[in-house]
Amino acid sequence: MEKSFKTLMALLVLLAFACPLIAGEVAPEAEIQGEGTPQRKLQRGFLNVVLSPFEISSELSKEVRNDTIPPSWVAGAGRGICYMFGRAFMGVYEMVTFPFPCPKGYKPILQPEFPWQLAPEKKT
Repeated sequence: MEKSFKTLMALLVLLAFACPLIAGEVAPEAEIQGEGTPQRKLQRGFLNVVLSPFEISSELSKEVRNDTIPPSWVAGAGRGICYMFGRAFMGVYEMVTFPFPCPKGYKPILQPEFPWQLAPEKKT
């Protein structure tokens, strides 16, 4: 029993020291492509579909200060859900049409271009 415990502990220590070596071999972070490229349009479309639920939290955060009847969170959630579906559909459109330069120069249809740009700026 004691021998198997020591063996298990030795394996755990070895694994703990090997993890940083494995992590160093992972590919570098993905980057957003430059503006005006089909790859950027494809990335934008994919990210807009995947991150479209950010619209709900963005709209809810805008309604926090309002005190109305019905509760303001109902309006914020409803508007956020509508915006979420709009961003997701635009993302699908951009993924399907990414090889074609429409609108001209692969410009974004939605503003802001990516959902994380909806977050308020941190004040330092």
